[in-house]
Amino acid sequence: MRKIIILLLLISILFSIIGCQRTNTDEKEIFTPGTYEGEGNGHNGKIKLEVTVDGNQIKTIDVKEHNETAGITDSAFNRLPAEIIEQQTVAIDMVTGATSTSKGILEAVKSALLAAGASEADITKAPTKKDVTGQLIEKNADVIVIGTGGAGMSAAADVIKAGGTVIIIDKMPTVGGNTILAGSAMNAASPEVQKLQEMPASQVIAIEELLALEPKDEYMAKWQEEIKADMKEYKAKGATYLYDSPALHKLQTYVGGDYVGNPKLIEIYGNKALDAVNYLKELGTEWSPNILAAVGATWTRSHQPVKSSGSNGSAFVLPQLKFVEDNGGEVLVEHKAEELIVENGRVVGVKGTKSDGTPFDFRGNKGVILATGGFAANVEMRQEYNKHWANLDETVRTSNPSSATGDGIIMAKAIGANLVDMEWIQLVTGSGKGTFTASILNNIYVNIIGERFINEDARRDHLSQAVLSQPRSMFWLLTDGHTTIDTLGGYAVDGTLIDDRVDNTQLFKGDTIEDLATQIGIDPVTLQKTIDQYNEAVVKGNDILGRKVFDKQFSKPPYYAGIGVAVIHHTMGGVKIDENAQVIDTSGNPIPGLYAAGEVAGGIHGSNRLGGNAITDIVVFGRIAGENIMK
Repeated sequence: MRKIIILLLLISILFSIIGCQRTNTDEKEIFTPGTYEGEGNGHNGKIKLEVTVDGNQIKTIDVKEHNETAGITDSAFNRLPAEIIEQQTVAIDMVTGATSTSKGILEAVKSALLAAGASEADITKAPTKKDVTGQLIEKNADVIVIGTGGAGMSAAADVIKAGGTVIIIDKMPTVGGNTILAGSAMNAASPEVQKLQEMPASQVIAIEELLALEPKDEYMAKWQEEIKADMKEYKAKGATYLYDSPALHKLQTYVGGDYVGNPKLIEIYGNKALDAVNYLKELGTEWSPNILAAVGATWTRSHQPVKSSGSNGSAFVLPQLKFVEDNGGEVLVEHKAEELIVENGRVVGVKGTKSDGTPFDFRGNKGVILATGGFAANVEMRQEYNKHWANLDETVRTSNPSSATGDGIIMAKAIGANLVDMEWIQLVTGSGKGTFTASILNNIYVNIIGERFINEDARRDHLSQAVLSQPRSMFWLLTDGHTTIDTLGGYAVDGTLIDDRVDNTQLFKGDTIEDLATQIGIDPVTLQKTIDQYNEAVVKGNDILGRKVFDKQFSKPPYYAGIGVAVIHHTMGGVKIDENAQVIDTSGNPIPGLYAAGEVAGGIHGSNRLGGNAITDIVVFGRIAGENIMK
């Protein structure tokens, strides 16, 4: 009997093995084994990769070529291929802050897998959800910095230089915040370099108009006196070079913000502006020898990094990130700060949650620095504080990332911080694909009729108001070869080839003015007349719209026209700070252990920020915050 039972067991096992072998043999293969190429459309162009598969599994994903921005998109390239392989599906969540790049990667992998013979259903199954929430994470350092943009990085670097330890956190999966998306312009008076350029008579008149203004306070009077003395000497020498000075920068910042800004902060800002440029140079940022005028800058003092420093605002973040990491700083992304910890009246840390739901509690022996940016992407806050625009609801786009939701302002207000200038929200004029550089030199704005309607060197709020008053609330941004070839060498500031951006929908290119006008639906005679009037103003300085900042005539092909609109760009208000970047409470007293820098802080730009002033602000006051918290 026992032998019979054993025999039956052996037969059962044998049939089981045979059955398994038959199942594996008969299982339908999803892919034809091999390596396949795929392409997808990223933010800056094509993303090309190779995917290797066996019969039923995605084995490897190798990115071969892309033009995406370093720093902003690193997390997408690091995370998505790994998740696709782990989950064996392209139905993966995109990386916040790198949405366009994520789409391009997923599109490229999908096209490769379809080429390998897979069906849509085979590769788009829902991924397995994991519960990875962990226990409370506790960390300690001398200083906790919230925000990895230019202000946060500058603060963290100076904490380290002062001998401190630092943890810098960000809710996004990538570093850089709004800074890394910047248009690559940083204002600072650099007289010795600017002397290499000519100053047209129109700009001399602009200085004289500023000097004729009634001073609002002792700071403004002092700045005017310094400039008067300089201009007296300038004229006595018969000079024609471009004049600039910290005093002129401060005066234009104050006047350009309608005297709303705090002159004490503006004084510090202007005095330390060039130091901030040189500080970045010491860390590795390479500067172009050409100083330009950013949109809304009102003066030719905008320094721009060369392309090798990184596209867009990378040059203002990545060199500092390297310094912080190389010197022991801990940088943690996907850590959302939610509450400032206050003990015995002093800010001692921050509580928050990781992206997977894990809570954290980070303590700073010296305190916390807020560098969380503004609130341009927070529709509710925009609507709450807006007093000057007809509408800033969800129908009005912003140029800022989705992370600009005013978190630092909200947290600081919750513990009694005073807020200033919150009603001042800036719109900026841009053209998407047609915006190649932050500089306004050699660019012209025309409406759908083909006529100029505003002096292009005006303040940003004036430019935006003018655009909103035009038919269809749009304009055409015209650019010629003086900018695209001579200045940019064929590349936009984000590293993309300008000609690759031409799509004949948002951006058009023509070899002649007539050709361009025909493409964008404007009467060629009207547009040529507009260009002729502009070119005359470049020579004679007699612009009928009052433009004073010129470079060259609009005369070098090829010519480009990009559709332009006004979008929310900057929030001038935020927490009130003193000269040490310490946050002030509603009673007028500093909050122990709490500092702030960058767009989260108000009081510097007033009612209107000059184009190119923000990068200077974040570096200057980021460093001040880092230095003073260590004292």
